[in-house]
Amino acid sequence: MTDRPTPEDLREIGETSTNVSNAWAGAENYLSQGLVHWLRRRLSSDQKAAVKAALAACRLVVDKYPIEGADAQAPKQYIDDVLAKTQRWVDNPSNTNKEAVRSSLDTTRSLHAWQGHAEHAHFWILEAVDHASIAVWAGERSSYIVPLDYGTCAARSIACVLHALLLHGLAEERAVDLLTGVVSSPD
Repeated sequence: MTDRPTPEDLREIGETSTNVSNAWAGAENYLSQGLVHWLRRRLSSDQKAAVKAALAACRLVVDKYPIEGADAQAPKQYIDDVLAKTQRWVDNPSNTNKEAVRSSLDTTRSLHAWQGHAEHAHFWILEAVDHASIAVWAGERSSYIVPLDYGTCAARSIACVLHALLLHGLAEERAVDLLTGVVSSPD
């Protein structure tokens, strides 16, 4: 396999690496499971690089998030604010900026893309932004307080972007190429 996997490579990774302990509702097929697994391996050694990759992926779809109306699960301003605070942390990874990101996450939202809304790209965009922000304040390793590590959070963010890209009609091969590219060169 090359440095940047194809959809077929990711399916193979997903099929051979998936188990109950690392399952996630946003990775319901071998392609997204393989993408998450591949990304976690690539992103688990550098938190700043992981968050930058998640932000770069989010930028691929954030302009497609509805500005207003019934399709918006959260106001567009929420999306913009979370992304801006997350970028601020990347630029200056201080505790103040980390707390600003942490406090921006809407923990009251009860609807998620994988809960009957998987065919709506805007749900996946919101999930991607939320997971990118969680990658800022998640621990290096999971614990009973923070159940996920930053590499997993960033990988999930990027997998959510995959769902949004595919729902917006982008070809699978192109979507995977774009997403594996942001990991290789997130700037």
